Amino acid sequence: MSNTQQPIDINDDEVLIGPGQILHDARIEQGLTEQQVAKHLNLRPMLIGQIEKNEFDSTTPEIFVRGYLKNFAKYVGANETEVLASYQSLTIARHQGTQMQSFSQVTRQKAENNRLMMIIYFIIFVLVSLTVVWWIQDANKKTIEEPVAQQNIVEKIDDNPTSAADEVELTDSVESSDDNAVNELQPAIENSNSTQDTVNTTPSSGAIPAEQSLVVITNHPMSNISSEHENITPLETFVFDFVGDCWVNIFDANGDRLAWGIKRADYKMTLTGKAPFTITLGKPELVSIEYNKETVDLSQFLPGQIAKFVWPKA
Repeated sequence: MSNTQQPIDINDDEVLIGPGQILHDARIEQGLTEQQVAKHLNLRPMLIGQIEKNEFDSTTPEIFVRGYLKNFAKYVGANETEVLASYQSLTIARHQGTQMQSFSQVTRQKAENNRLMMIIYFIIFVLVSLTVVWWIQDANKKTIEEPVAQQNIVEKIDDNPTSAADEVELTDSVESSDDNAVNELQPAIENSNSTQDTVNTTPSSGAIPAEQSLVVITNHPMSNISSEHENITPLETFVFDFVGDCWVNIFDANGDRLAWGIKRADYKMTLTGKAPFTITLGKPELVSIEYNKETVDLSQFLPGQIAKFVWPKA
């Protein structure tokens, strides 16, 4: 037996007296102690005290509990029927109390769940309201910003107007400057022509003055231009045809890098620059080269070997 609750009320106007109270009163009336009753019933004195306090172990079979109560009642001279009926009423009352307690717990749990759901619904409502307010404010802000941006564009256009009169003045100034330039060049051209005529009429046996020879040189500016073009080295052309991914690094004679990095398969690259070229190939077996439409021989480099050479060879 273990500790349980004290007897409870069946109704508001009726108080249940448990079997322990009846047995306790009978034992006191007989002048017996708990030890005497325990010795007679072959029970421990602690169990006698628990019975008198209506503390029954729920794990003990009911038939044993009824047997203890019946023998206890016989020994102390109590009414067996009254004791057993009191025990039955106590069992029913405790069962009802357990059901009421469970019902109360369920009701309390439902109330707590309802309060929690109300809080959750309130939070959701607040979040939705804030989202709607933000969306409305953002839409209004965009609606206000669009006319302002258009107005700023119009103001910028108005700040820098270009009138037709300004365009006409600009055209007239350009035309007048061209006319002035032509007028300034006209006397020089006429003087040049007269000097040329003078040179042509000079006898071949006479010496040509220095001033006239200078004029003759200035009358043929194309001769200087042609001599300058003759001094310019022509550019050379390379054509690289890649059949696989290959890393390249190519410089011309001026030190300018013409190509660098990995070139993919089926890529055709044309380079123009000043010879000679410094060429580095990561995989020469994946490249074919034409220099000024002539094939460059790369057979001297082994497959997988990095090829670095200068072309054309000195």
